[in-house]
Amino acid sequence: MKSVNNFAGLNGFIWWVGVIENNVDPLGIGRCQVRIFGWHSPDVNLVPGPDLPWALPVVPLNNSNSNSSPHVGSWVLGFFLDGENAQFPVMLGVVPGLANTSM
Repeated sequence: MKSVNNFAGLNGFIWWVGVIENNVDPLGIGRCQVRIFGWHSPDVNLVPGPDLPWALPVVPLNNSNSNSSPHVGSWVLGFFLDGENAQFPVMLGVVPGLANTSM
C-alpha cells in the first residue's frame, strides 16, 4: 500500500508569495486572506477575495500573544501545510517594499 506523504516536512513542500487582500480575521488570531501568485487568478471575477483561503501566521515563540496582521496590499512569503493540495497556507513574513501588483 502506497502512503500519501503530501504534508510539510516530507514531500510536497511548496513555497509561495502573495498579496494580502483581507486582514480582518473573524477569529482574531491574525489570519489573512492572501491572493497567492501563480495559484489564485489575478482576476477577482474568477476568484473573488472572500473565496481565498485564510493563511495562518507564524508568530515568534517569545511573543505568541501578538495577533496583529500584515497590512492589506503587503506581499507575504509562506508555504502550504498541505503541500500540493494548497488549501492551508501559512505566512512566514512580509516582503517589504513591494507594491500591490501581481507577478
